[in-house]
Amino acid sequence: MRVIIAGGGIGGLTLAHGLARSGAEVRVVEAARRQDRLGTGITLLENALRALDRIGLADPIVASGSGWSVVSTRDAAGTVLHDQALPKAYKPGAPPAVGIMRTHLGELLEEHARASGASIAFETTIERVEQRDGAVSVALSDGDSGTYDLLVAADGAYSRTRTQLFGDDRRPVYSGQGVWRYTIPRPADVNGLTLHRTSDGEVVGALPLSEDDCYLFYLENTAEHVHMPPERLGELLRDRLAPFSAPMIRDAVEGMDASRHISFRPIDHVLLPAPWHQGRVVLLGDAAHALTPQLTSGGGMAIEDAVVLCEELDAHEDVEAALEAYGTRRAERVRPIYEHSLAICKAEQDAAIPDEQTVGIMMNGYALLAQPF
Repeated sequence: MRVIIAGGGIGGLTLAHGLARSGAEVRVVEAARRQDRLGTGITLLENALRALDRIGLADPIVASGSGWSVVSTRDAAGTVLHDQALPKAYKPGAPPAVGIMRTHLGELLEEHARASGASIAFETTIERVEQRDGAVSVALSDGDSGTYDLLVAADGAYSRTRTQLFGDDRRPVYSGQGVWRYTIPRPADVNGLTLHRTSDGEVVGALPLSEDDCYLFYLENTAEHVHMPPERLGELLRDRLAPFSAPMIRDAVEGMDASRHISFRPIDHVLLPAPWHQGRVVLLGDAAHALTPQLTSGGGMAIEDAVVLCEELDAHEDVEAALEAYGTRRAERVRPIYEHSLAICKAEQDAAIPDEQTVGIMMNGYALLAQPF
């Protein structure tokens, strides 16, 4: 089977490894440069690690990241209000969650995809797609072309392929929040997902990435879909962290400089109903479902997609039947996760909703994530 994957992010590279190790001829094309693989960190919960374990990737990723198991809610001064444990680990002796730098995760996934036999081309896009007779022909920006049994669009929340297949009415919508992320040296008391909340509902969180590093995130409620000037990110983040007196947050502000990555992005979300394919073109990851980040599961859902698509293609001789099964299975799985994550996002925009209710939605979401898929 010949497969071309548009997008060399988490979902695309996981799929490339899974299909190539099963004997498929796999080609990945990624629009960005390899050196532009940026970002702070990512958390992979039990469900993502369980999926990665099915294709032999969990152990090297766990070994390269930082395991954690506790959700700690604190006030703006850092006083612990309550701690709750995550439901379970993906196997005995393993952590329920792992934090890892996005750049490091991308490198690991690329390394394993190539070792399994996939080819990967950066700074390359698909310029033209034509379907006929159970195949898909593509023309690439580097002048190459070819015919494949399947095109997988793992090209992100603003997927060009999704627009071509399903139209402009399936574009992401704004959630009412933006998220700031900033990598810092890991404080001793960050032993898991740590959430600091002010009395009027502002939230700063921290997640471990390694023994030495973690990242802070700040969720900002904004009525408008805004973008921040890159040259002022440090200054603007300092202003937003002023209401928090917790020592770890004050230390982060005092140590803020250009050596550590700061980012801001508005949070957009979208969920397509099944089917997620037309002919021999199928959507995967954020192209099909861009989640708000409250359950830290956008990357995890893309990983699940990749593993399930591998399984369905292996289980069905007919590609169309495999794609139908994949879309049905994934749409039923993703919807409640998407809805719980969005519910937390909306609750965080309402200061009248108590912390306990928001944390309760979060823990219900974690329980859903721990279910079979």
